[in-house]
Amino acid sequence: MKLQLGKFLYRLYFQPTLKYRYNITHFGFRGWFKMHQGEKAMKKAALKLRNQLQKPLYQNIELNFLTGKNYWHQTIFCIESFIKSYGNNIAVKIYSDGSINKEITTIFKKYCNEIIIVKDEEIKEKLNEVLPVSMFPTLNYLRNWHPFFRRLIDIHAESSWKIHLDSDMLFLKLPTEIFEAYTNKSAIYMFEQLNSSYFVDDSKIIKDKFGIDLVEKVNGGVVAYNGSLVDYVDLEKVAKTLMINYSKASPAEIEQTLMSYLLYKQNAFGLNKHEYKIYYESEHIDLKDNTLRHYIYKAKYAYLTAEWKKLVH
Repeated sequence: MKLQLGKFLYRLYFQPTLKYRYNITHFGFRGWFKMHQGEKAMKKAALKLRNQLQKPLYQNIELNFLTGKNYWHQTIFCIESFIKSYGNNIAVKIYSDGSINKEITTIFKKYCNEIIIVKDEEIKEKLNEVLPVSMFPTLNYLRNWHPFFRRLIDIHAESSWKIHLDSDMLFLKLPTEIFEAYTNKSAIYMFEQLNSSYFVDDSKIIKDKFGIDLVEKVNGGVVAYNGSLVDYVDLEKVAKTLMINYSKASPAEIEQTLMSYLLYKQNAFGLNKHEYKIYYESEHIDLKDNTLRHYIYKAKYAYLTAEWKKLVH
């Protein structure tokens, strides 16, 4: 009875208010209110943006985003910043985190009609072909467990080089390293600047116990690799090993460990951490433009109240 009451209270109060409680705890009520108003203005501005992608005469880079009802405005601003830095001779694909509906689809299409919204039916058809449940039960379980895994599975389950980008980022200069990786079909990732990687365990322990090699300090803001080189039978075994031995690990920890394993197998290299920079605190935003800025944790305050406005003012 107590367990059922606990679940009820979690679903009724704790889960729906988590975002607000987190922001008020870290930014105070005044800071939270400014962020709330800033995001409201960002959504309003995103609805007014319009762009058009060129029909390329040759195959151009394709940007892939996993997004949904809570992040569509951030995705639009990230795309807009890329176009302002590079130009509009690109392709863009949007993958749903499970929450894209007709309203969100219409918003993306009004912003840029050439954007491709990948339908759930297309993804399921592709996964049935590449990752049938009978052969890959763990990978399919992970995909249904948390949207995190849709980056790993939905976007990259194709036999080609693909790059995925997080939405809460802004491009300020031409991303030369990304285009070099695209040209050479090299595996790349954004370099995590915290002291430790977000794995299920210490990487040395994972290596010693299970023979699983990992790339250190991977941040999922920018990740690219070649899907044709992925051994999914092997990945299924690794995923199963992690789930059995780290049953209490979070979805983020499992996903980060698997992603780092795939990147290790493809000899991935980290992007320049000063140019493709992750910000954790609003007070530490550089005055000089970087190529790309990724705003996480407390840097969300600067992102939502000021940084996005640089694109429209």
